[in-house]
Amino acid sequence: MSLTDDQVNAELRKMKAFIEKEAQEKAKEIRLKADEEYEIEKASIVRSETAAIDSVYEQKLKKASLAQQITKSTISNKTRLRVLGEKEKVLDDIFEEAKKQLSSIASKKDEYKALLAGLIEEGVLALLEEKVSVKVREGDVSVAKEAAEEAAKGFKDKSKKDVTITIDEESFLPKNSPGGVIVVNESGKIEVNNTLEERLKLLSEEALPGIRLELFGPSPTRRDPNVHKLSTPLWGSVSDDVPSEELGSFHHMVQPIVPSDQYVSCTTFDAAGNVTAVSKKYPKMTFLKDNNLYPRDLRKVDTSSIDVVPSIMVRPGKAIIINLLHIKAIIQRDNVKVFDTANPNMASKLGIFMYDLEMKLKGPGAAPYEFKALESILISVLSYLEAELYAQRASCGLILSELEDHISRENLQQLLIKSKKLTSFFQRASLIRDVLEELLENDEDMTGMYLTSKQEFTPVVTHEETSSNTSLNNFSDVEMILETYYTHCDEVVQQAGSLISDIKATEEIANIILDANRNSLMLFELKVTIYTLGFTVATLIPAFYGMNLKNYIEESYYGFGAVIVLSVIQGFLITAWNFKKLHRVQKLTMMDHSPAHPSTKPSYYQSSWMRKRWWSKLLFGGRTVYHRPTNKERDVIWRMLRDDKPPK
Repeated sequence: MSLTDDQVNAELRKMKAFIEKEAQEKAKEIRLKADEEYEIEKASIVRSETAAIDSVYEQKLKKASLAQQITKSTISNKTRLRVLGEKEKVLDDIFEEAKKQLSSIASKKDEYKALLAGLIEEGVLALLEEKVSVKVREGDVSVAKEAAEEAAKGFKDKSKKDVTITIDEESFLPKNSPGGVIVVNESGKIEVNNTLEERLKLLSEEALPGIRLELFGPSPTRRDPNVHKLSTPLWGSVSDDVPSEELGSFHHMVQPIVPSDQYVSCTTFDAAGNVTAVSKKYPKMTFLKDNNLYPRDLRKVDTSSIDVVPSIMVRPGKAIIINLLHIKAIIQRDNVKVFDTANPNMASKLGIFMYDLEMKLKGPGAAPYEFKALESILISVLSYLEAELYAQRASCGLILSELEDHISRENLQQLLIKSKKLTSFFQRASLIRDVLEELLENDEDMTGMYLTSKQEFTPVVTHEETSSNTSLNNFSDVEMILETYYTHCDEVVQQAGSLISDIKATEEIANIILDANRNSLMLFELKVTIYTLGFTVATLIPAFYGMNLKNYIEESYYGFGAVIVLSVIQGFLITAWNFKKLHRVQKLTMMDHSPAHPSTKPSYYQSSWMRKRWWSKLLFGGRTVYHRPTNKERDVIWRMLRDDKPPK
């Protein structure tokens, strides 16, 4: 049965409606699925970006917090070092004033006599010999004889032995000595120095802890307020381990240690900041084995009077070996070994550093042990550099200001000496800056500086974010510490370099002024010579006229006047001609682009015809004729002098 056209159209419309409905449902389903995936992807991106932002924020917050802690620590440590330095200055002033007042002791005869008797008796008891001689000042001989009798009686009462004490009347103490005695045995090989200066020196070592306690009070970082052995001037040479309960009995100052080929001498701090050994001597091979080091490591920090190039060597997981100025140390995860110095001038600075190191290690803080020690070393080094720079700037600035007003031989000599010292300081500061810069550029070394919490080094990959996160996670703390002190050291180097530039500029200006003065003196001498030549030439005709020979003008009424006029004219012409030559020489220009005028040509051009004669060559020899350079040749010569590039 066939369908009509209307039925076909109706069926087509039904099929079209069905297809449209199916398509709409499918599109709605796809739209819902796409929206769902979009929301899921959006949530994932938001979560990842939020996590990344939080991570960056935490990293920057940690970095800023670490920088703030380092800045606070630097300021507090510098302040503490400055306070320690002022305390040392006060103590030095006290003993210096006491030294000045020693001479007043001898003015009181009775008290001084009793003092001499005690000093002589103490010296005799130390020698325990039958015959001794005593050296005193030349003015104390009579008082010393009476004191010697009392000392002999006291010695007999204590030792039950007789002693013969003679006063040496041939050899005396120096005239500037405030007094005291030197007791010498009979052979003259052993002597006991009991002069007042030596007694004051011993007193400064023995009484210093009590004076420090009385003036400044107990240290807040000490558990036992009676323990003052670790104060700056109270360090000394002890070869055995020092138990913590015996530290209070140690009352010696820092002393330079003589280098030895068999031993190394160092002071050890434990993990709690306590001193376990003071200036203890270790055999070198034993020291290397105990600390897992190589002989080349020990060469950098061994006690020596020779200055070694500054260095910071890292032995990953084992130790950090540091040699900066007066500080030579080995930092390990649970101890710090500070090597003694052979330089007497650096002993006090090393003592201040040890005191600060002890306070730093004992102080609160979440920083690793090795970073506390490293920061204390860098603070001490930079404080020394800043103090040295301040002193150099003050002394050089004073000399430069004096040179602005008056250039003298003494000021130039002082400037030369100060310039050499400043150059040496600049080189030392530059070497320290280079050491820190080299360490900052070595990621593996910075990672290996973590000793208490050992971290594995991860090589830098290509992706920028992964590289920054890896680097920051591995060594961000030590990088911030090194970066901070590198910046400070670079500032010191820049200031020293600027001061050196000022000195060089002043030297150049002074040389220019001195050259100008020298030229003025030479010009004055030439003028005097010209005037002298003029007067000499002027007297030539009168000399001829005054000869005792007939010149046929004796009876002339105009002869005398004519001779005078001719002499004056001749002297004037010679003087004017010489001054013209002198002015021509004075006209010096670095570049003269104007054409040469015949009147300004050198004299050898004007008199060249004379040198062409055979007798001139015979007398003067052959002369080379120098032609004036052209303008182009002048430009080339001037660029060569200035090291400029030729124009294209």
